[in-house]
Amino acid sequence: MDKISIVVAVYNAEKTLKKCVDSLIGQTLKNTEIILVNDCSKDNSSSICKQYESEYSNVIAIDNPYNVGVSATRNNGIEKAKGDYICFVDSDDYVEPDYLEQLLNNFKKYNTVPICGFIYHDEVNRCEPVKYSWSGGEEKVSLGDAFKLNAELYLTALWNKLFDMQIIEKFYIRFDENLSMGEDLRFSVEYFEKSDTEFVYAFSAHLYHYTKLSENTLMSDFARGNAEDGIKSLKMIYDLAVRYNSDADLEYNKAVKNLKDNYIYFLVRDKKYSWKQQLKKIREFSEKYTLLTFFVDKLKAVREKFV
Repeated sequence: MDKISIVVAVYNAEKTLKKCVDSLIGQTLKNTEIILVNDCSKDNSSSICKQYESEYSNVIAIDNPYNVGVSATRNNGIEKAKGDYICFVDSDDYVEPDYLEQLLNNFKKYNTVPICGFIYHDEVNRCEPVKYSWSGGEEKVSLGDAFKLNAELYLTALWNKLFDMQIIEKFYIRFDENLSMGEDLRFSVEYFEKSDTEFVYAFSAHLYHYTKLSENTLMSDFARGNAEDGIKSLKMIYDLAVRYNSDADLEYNKAVKNLKDNYIYFLVRDKKYSWKQQLKKIREFSEKYTLLTFFVDKLKAVREKFV
């Protein structure tokens, strides 16, 4: 019987961890191993992980010796995985009981990565099922439509997919520990390239419950200059798309423009930067990706809304 490894990177997740792990233990598919990797949490997360390990034979609790970040934490989980397939779940999220069963059935039926539907939950627990644009809610989607995949299906995310461990081990696919943004996308793109598949199978069953990041987290990402990693991510999507679709340039340019607009928006909202500091960051960023005059005009326009 096929076995699935579920890797959960844990950091300061004591408020949400039990709900997450309980949803994994309650899966209709029972041949699983749940690998909880604690990255030196400052709360009670480590004790919770060890408690589950003591109570359930399919739960493995690992403590990193020092804080290494989410990419290295997931890599540590991969090293411990013994399953035929692997998936990644965030410690503040939870899943439906048939999450693994449906992912595995669709993987075996179509012999490619399945991508399931999901539900957004915000900080006050309002939820919104994600709707796809195509009719019927199921489709083989060409990787030539990578920008469509990214816009609607979270190509950048891991938690709505299932991966074949044989491919991961054969080509030693791991998370890039040097990236602060886009590490999930790089992992997925490398997997797609090594597996030599031309499509993924998307189905709209809402099996994953995703908790939205707060705006403060997003602002800190952009403030640290991680928009540059965002550009790198878009370039990865572009490189994937052009392998199967020579007309990907327009979608790439649109995506880059949207990212630039978001960069300016979050930069202005972050009050710790003065006008001169904001202008300096814009100048440094724009030297690589666009004309400075466009950025300065955009920055002035956005500032007028918040100053």
